[in-house]
Amino acid sequence: MARPRKKGLDYFPFDVDFFSDKKIKRLRARYGNDGILVYIYLLCEIYRSGYYIDYDEDLVLDVSDELNISENETKQIMNYLLSRSLFDDTLAKSVKVLTAASVQRRYQEAKKYCKTDIEVEAKFWVLKTEETLSFIKMRPA
Repeated sequence: MARPRKKGLDYFPFDVDFFSDKKIKRLRARYGNDGILVYIYLLCEIYRSGYYIDYDEDLVLDVSDELNISENETKQIMNYLLSRSLFDDTLAKSVKVLTAASVQRRYQEAKKYCKTDIEVEAKFWVLKTEETLSFIKMRPA
């Protein structure tokens, strides 16, 4: 019997220039290491399940509890991440998911050596057609 196909990733690429990125520098200047920790935690949660996660009050509470950061500060950090386009603000508000073009680029790069096509939800996929690799197949909304 074949093993079930894993949806998420076991690991994801992490840029060595992460701390040189202006958006990350500003995040750290504003929220210190808590801001960086929340961002990396959210990336891990996203990649564990695929290329997006549900964005709701439960996520805020889970992040707050797991990282021992106040709920209020966690909300502020998450709002800042959205305002600085580290996550897609439009999708967060309209369909309540966290993802980003950068997240999806890394996801498809990590999945490109799979032997099968990968189905993604069209309504959550933010990469343009020319940026999307051929093995990524859109599931209609």
